[in-house]
Amino acid sequence: MRRAPLVFAVLALALGLAAGLTRLPAESSIPPLLFLSLAGATLCWLLAARSPDTGHQLTLVLLAAAGVLLGGTARIEFQRSCLHWVPDDGEVAIVGRVVAGEGDRVRIRLIAVGHGDDGVPCTLELPARWRGGEAARSDPPAVEDSAAVPPGQDEPRQLLPLRPGILVEAEARWWRPPGAGSPPLRRPGALLLERVVRTVEEERPPPLLERMRGAARGRADLLFGSQSPLAASVLLANRDGLDPEVRDRFARAGLSHLLAISGLHVGLVCGILLLTGSLMRLSRRGAAILAAAGTVSYVVMLGAPHSALRAALQLVLLLAATMLQRPTRTEALVATAALLILVLEPAALLSPGFQLSFAGVVGLLVLRPPFLRLLQRGAGGGRLGRVHRWLADALATSIAATLSTTPIVAWHFGQVAPIGILANLLAIPLLSITLPALALALLVGGAWPAAGAFLAGPGALGLAALDRTAALAAALPGAGMAVHGTTALLLTAALAVGYFASGRLGRARPVIRALVWAGVACALLVAATIRPPSNTVEIHVIDVGQGDAIALRSPAGRWLLVDAGVAGLNYDAGERRVVPYLARRGVRRLEGLVLTHPHLDHIGGAGAVVRSLRPRWVGDPASPAASRPYLALLELALDGQTPWMGLRQGHSLVLDDVTVDFLHPQIIGAAEDDLNELSVVMKISYGEFTAVLTGDATARVESSLLRHHGGSLRASVLQLGHHGSSTSSSPEFLAATAPEIAFLSAGEGNRYGHPHASVIERVEAKQARVLRTDRHGSIILRADGRGSVEVRKERGAVQ
Repeated sequence: MRRAPLVFAVLALALGLAAGLTRLPAESSIPPLLFLSLAGATLCWLLAARSPDTGHQLTLVLLAAAGVLLGGTARIEFQRSCLHWVPDDGEVAIVGRVVAGEGDRVRIRLIAVGHGDDGVPCTLELPARWRGGEAARSDPPAVEDSAAVPPGQDEPRQLLPLRPGILVEAEARWWRPPGAGSPPLRRPGALLLERVVRTVEEERPPPLLERMRGAARGRADLLFGSQSPLAASVLLANRDGLDPEVRDRFARAGLSHLLAISGLHVGLVCGILLLTGSLMRLSRRGAAILAAAGTVSYVVMLGAPHSALRAALQLVLLLAATMLQRPTRTEALVATAALLILVLEPAALLSPGFQLSFAGVVGLLVLRPPFLRLLQRGAGGGRLGRVHRWLADALATSIAATLSTTPIVAWHFGQVAPIGILANLLAIPLLSITLPALALALLVGGAWPAAGAFLAGPGALGLAALDRTAALAAALPGAGMAVHGTTALLLTAALAVGYFASGRLGRARPVIRALVWAGVACALLVAATIRPPSNTVEIHVIDVGQGDAIALRSPAGRWLLVDAGVAGLNYDAGERRVVPYLARRGVRRLEGLVLTHPHLDHIGGAGAVVRSLRPRWVGDPASPAASRPYLALLELALDGQTPWMGLRQGHSLVLDDVTVDFLHPQIIGAAEDDLNELSVVMKISYGEFTAVLTGDATARVESSLLRHHGGSLRASVLQLGHHGSSTSSSPEFLAATAPEIAFLSAGEGNRYGHPHASVIERVEAKQARVLRTDRHGSIILRADGRGSVEVRKERGAVQ
């Protein structure tokens, strides 16, 4: 079937936008814009050449050029945005109003940025968090600073808790997540409120939409109790207060789209409104108008996320065409929605939400029909035949949507969940029942609280069933698989090549076409996993912020992980950094996991590592510390039947030709008031190369190492203990190790002052080169065993 011309028009515009958004230099001017316009027009000619119509060709070229100009303009506006007035390495005064969230994690609509008369108006809405770095403290300052005390008042006032409608004045800087790159038209991170100066209850009421959102969330809290965060996420696109474990369950089960307002939610709302109009005995035109108006109002109230906006535009266009009795083509509706969104917001092209939404719809249009034909073969008549066709339809839809969105999910998030194909078969019908129940309870509860509480029961039951479905699916094989972004691209290529190759076979038997398709896909996927052998050992110092995570790769590609970074209320380094980092390098399973000591900045991310990378064993100093995270980790390892061993001086292991000797602690299970005194210290040897990893070992531990190991401590590479703290890296220890390279892991702008200047001065006095994650990002040290060490830094040149 011939594609609608509008489809090619959108592709041309998107191609031009991609060039303008991602390739425009920072010092933009008209010549680069014109150059990129010509480049986009040239690339677009490939699309235009398919049509013999010269007018069509010219139109596509002009659309591509317009896309470059739109994208370039959006990029220039972003570079000049007041978002860049908040520095990474200093503080600036900000004034703003809290519009969502409460406590330690909120969204603030800025009013001004800058001190006094130098303040400049700013209207951006940004995420914000209390001071506390990567772990996001939940203990906001208790009282105002004296500068904010009104005249004549002796005692400082209590700060009002941050919640919608509160005006806040604070000193802030920009917090950047560990390892975050520099994606086009985005500045990853959030406002970090270093010092809150003043909080005031706003006298004028907030805007209507904010009041509506706040009222709906408050009603959900009253009606659904402990399940209100899940209810608000499913119905209101509000994830404030949603337990990170719940998010992780849904992500591993391939059901994350249920926690965001997607086309599925909008379609259900529109269907409910059409049914309501029918029950009210409205005409078809009246019911369509009711459904269109209600759907648009719902999406606008939620803030018009891209996936919901796309679905709303399609539905409104479809309802309008139905009322006007005009024929429609689904692909033309999708293209129209994409065109409107891209013209109004060019940067949406780079948004994962936009990409996933349209990829899912395209997958349903292109991939669902062949899968449906294949799965419905042999369906008979009668009741069994109807069940067969219903299951085939549901499965074909789930497969098509999953396959089309998987490459994008893998590219952006480093994880895929094939189990979602099956989980959605149960979860989507459950959502179809739960969503109307939640909406009815909220609507009725606004006018009649008692009736709303009564009606909340079925909705709560549906939420519990959804959560249980996610938990069961997340525990099955095929849940939450870490994937490299390159593998995602190869997967896309495999699907495309297989699809077109099978189509070229014309009338060949379906089985033959299916075999060809599967063969091409498997060949590319197998090629993606092939990694050539190496004669080097690698040490990867992963940037996890204020914590440690160090991975050792043997010459044959076996991996040992030492520590797993920090975990807090809003950040899990294991899930967000360690697992994706290793997955991008093809790691499917760890040989072992060493936890140097049970402090949260070293074991916090270990749970995600154990779940995703299934280490063959876990080792630690077997401290009697009984913190909740440590006990939870022990229970997780026990449930997974992962061996747990104590590590002490004298233990060693061999990975291929790499020897790992444990130098400390001297005994297993020793009791120490300071757990840093028990930190595991290990020496890695490969030919002439040696490295000493110290964890958080103190100067006292270093003295013990000097007494017991003396001259054998000499190392090519040394980890500076305790993130470069002044309590470690004594002059005597540095003299004994005599490293050529010293590295440390610390969070950018951390509140501990790591690394301490005195330590850096001592190391540099020994003529050693210092590498640090707060400045260089993740660091890779590659040694050939003959004295050569290559350094690669995430930020900075290769050396």
